[in-house]
Amino acid sequence: MNTLLLVNALYFLFGATMYMGTMWVLRLFLYPTWRALTPDNVDVHFGVPTALATRFFTVVVPLMLISGIVLVWSEWGSWYVVLAAVCLVGIALITWFGQGIVVPVNKRIQGGRFDGQAGLTQLLVRWMRLNDIRFVFATVTWAAIVWYIAAKGDLWDALS
Repeated sequence: MNTLLLVNALYFLFGATMYMGTMWVLRLFLYPTWRALTPDNVDVHFGVPTALATRFFTVVVPLMLISGIVLVWSEWGSWYVVLAAVCLVGIALITWFGQGIVVPVNKRIQGGRFDGQAGLTQLLVRWMRLNDIRFVFATVTWAAIVWYIAAKGDLWDALS
């Protein structure tokens, strides 16, 4: 693996790790506490973290999409293209699903567009279920880039 391809793959690994890590933190640590959110505290415990994550991934993900295209193009004609394609398709699916399906629910919750506690709870449960799907996409995407990097061989040799 040449140095530029390695840097590209490592950037994709960084983004995939951040995305997967965010999804795992949501599932393991935040979901249980979010069942107790109220209209009075939802902004602090949901609105602020999701807004910050959205800003972060708005910068990271477009570069991951470009990185995924570079990986596929670089590996065209070899079996590594399969792993590269899983990376590209994975981040594309996460992005499409997040922007098209999850973010509208975020906006309703953040904007207070729900009917009291029952409406908030219903939206949060829907949001968590939708993110369970993103959790799978993010984990598979992360596994594909890890497999790709591991399959390419010794990273130290690639840097020399």
